[in-house]
Amino acid sequence: MTCKHHVASSYLTHLRAIVLSLSAVPFVASAQTVAEDKGATDARTLDTVEVVGRPRPLSEFPGAVSVIDGDTLRDGQRQVSLSESLARVPGITVLDRQNYAQDLQIQSRGFGARSTFGIRGIKLIVDGIPSSAADGQGQAGNFSLSSLDRIEVLRGPLALQYGNAAGGAIVASTDLDGASGVALDGWLASDDAYRAALRIDGASANEVWRWRVQGSRFETEGERPQSAAERSQFNAVGQWSPRAGESVRAVLNALSQPQTQDPLGLTRAQWRRDPHGTDRAALTFDTRKSIENHQLGLRWQREYAAGREFWLGGYGIQRDVVQFLALPIGAQIPSSNSGGVIDLGRRSSGIDAGHRWSGADGGVAIGIEAGQLDETRRGHENFVGSVLGVRGRLRRDEDNRVRNREVYLIGDWHPADHWTLLGAVRHTRIAFASDDHFIAPGNADDSGRFDYSETAASFGIARAFANGEVFASIGRGFETPTITELAYRPDGAAGFNRSLIPAHVVSAEVGTRWRFASVEASIAAYRIDGDDEIVPALSRGGRASFANAGRTRRDGIEASLAGTLGSQWSYSLAANAIRARFVEAFSFLVATGAQTASRTVAAGNRIPGIPRADGFGELVWHDRSDRFVAALEARVSDRIATDDRNSDSAPGYARFSARLEWRGAASGWHGFARIDNLFDRDYVGSVIVNEGNERFFEPGAGRSFTLGLGWRQPR
Repeated sequence: MTCKHHVASSYLTHLRAIVLSLSAVPFVASAQTVAEDKGATDARTLDTVEVVGRPRPLSEFPGAVSVIDGDTLRDGQRQVSLSESLARVPGITVLDRQNYAQDLQIQSRGFGARSTFGIRGIKLIVDGIPSSAADGQGQAGNFSLSSLDRIEVLRGPLALQYGNAAGGAIVASTDLDGASGVALDGWLASDDAYRAALRIDGASANEVWRWRVQGSRFETEGERPQSAAERSQFNAVGQWSPRAGESVRAVLNALSQPQTQDPLGLTRAQWRRDPHGTDRAALTFDTRKSIENHQLGLRWQREYAAGREFWLGGYGIQRDVVQFLALPIGAQIPSSNSGGVIDLGRRSSGIDAGHRWSGADGGVAIGIEAGQLDETRRGHENFVGSVLGVRGRLRRDEDNRVRNREVYLIGDWHPADHWTLLGAVRHTRIAFASDDHFIAPGNADDSGRFDYSETAASFGIARAFANGEVFASIGRGFETPTITELAYRPDGAAGFNRSLIPAHVVSAEVGTRWRFASVEASIAAYRIDGDDEIVPALSRGGRASFANAGRTRRDGIEASLAGTLGSQWSYSLAANAIRARFVEAFSFLVATGAQTASRTVAAGNRIPGIPRADGFGELVWHDRSDRFVAALEARVSDRIATDDRNSDSAPGYARFSARLEWRGAASGWHGFARIDNLFDRDYVGSVIVNEGNERFFEPGAGRSFTLGLGWRQPR
């Protein structure tokens, strides 16, 4: 098969690149071989990452990874969206739709760019509970930023060991070892927006029990017509530690987001005429979405001997979604059409268990994971008689199931001082099944089954020096279609998109990190070759269908720089550059009214949705007491292609924000004020790739003001 031959040749190409890159390590290292001081030692002790197996010093991790702490997530921030903090991570691009019905679009080195809603291509985990379902579809709304203490962002080949749809990994966690107390925060902002949150941390007298409970309420009328949203969120984490080396942790999360309005995208002409307007179809059909998401997780972990530990965990998730689309009445006439209202009920559950052996020269872990997703999918017309935007007749009725069974092995080895090897392999079996209960003339039984068996593997090597490390890694991964991507065919016919097959990638990177007394820096270069990448075929009225592309390639470089200037100034910079292309041409059928037409994408076209370059910058001043802080933030982006044929693109932009913080004492009051989009720049926040009506553009927000106040009382 051509695909297999390409994957094998990609491995050889990537391996040669890594060997050549590693041959330069001694020359890079010579500039870093300086006397080891206490600051460097402390940096290696404090800079640890927990992704990919056990916690390990950053100097022993052979891949690109960044850590965002709780203070960065919260200080001077609105704490509503991951876009506030992820923009400072190199290799990560966040396109904020300003549309709470569709969530953010998060990209890791271009993975996830195809997403028309939710998160694709990136593994999401919050306190041990996957926010990515068994089919790979994830949601960022489950990240309770007021409660979390740490987010680790893993890019590159080592993320592939997480299995299906793991072009990157975002792993969030709560630290219950801090002080007990109560914290109350709130803010008011433009567009009649507000947020209020309460957090309580506590512990028993002997600290055997520790817990954190947090709740928040957010509302906004939205800047654009038909963009109002409200969200209530509750998060509770409790831990019982009966003895040293043993813990049982329970996590409960609930999110309610009723009647969230969807303003849809705009054509270029509409955006030029009114950069903050809304398409008439959104108002006509009252496009909106309601989301209810509840999840519970439990994990038991025990170190029963030196270098020996095991864990056992389980979770359950209930998610219900009702979405009203802007699908014209005429398009719903054929009996094969599934209507303009989507009604989903999803029930997920899973278990994971594993054991780890660790020693002075390394360790190995073996684990198993099993999960299932049961989905009830209903489709209705979005009209009754002449009344639009209401639930009408049933047009689709099916039960879908996904079962995954996975086994993985992770090992690291220190063959010599300062050298670390890390390898991982994961085998996955995924079964999709659908039972169609809506049988009508012109709409036959569309029941079916899909079975996939895939293996992901990755390997990395790192060499540590006095003030940093160099690393290289390579991996092979895969991504199966999600149920939603299988649900609709681009040619408009009924039934599952049976032509959609899993995508495969081979990824390699080489990079280095430095940590000195006042400066931290990193740089990584990568190449990613893909086969059968899943891409949007057509998006119309809020519904998307997908197809497989041929070969794709991403070549990129990412860098970060952070440090201090004297005793009162600090800065942080992150930059990305990526060349993402279709290497070979491909074709697929799409519906054009009552007919179908063949759409061909030429080789060499840019992969849409991915900016060629983007970056983040921050300059911060604080007084000598560290009580008052002023900061200027900048976000820049190059233009973004809107479709596979590169017929249009969203323009590039540079926008700035300013914030002031009053941090107060450890107890008592604190506050902040911020202005986002300081110069009121009109820009496109995100694009809807391959939107059938050319409503590609989702406007970014204009200038907005936020004033926040908080109170905390440690105990």
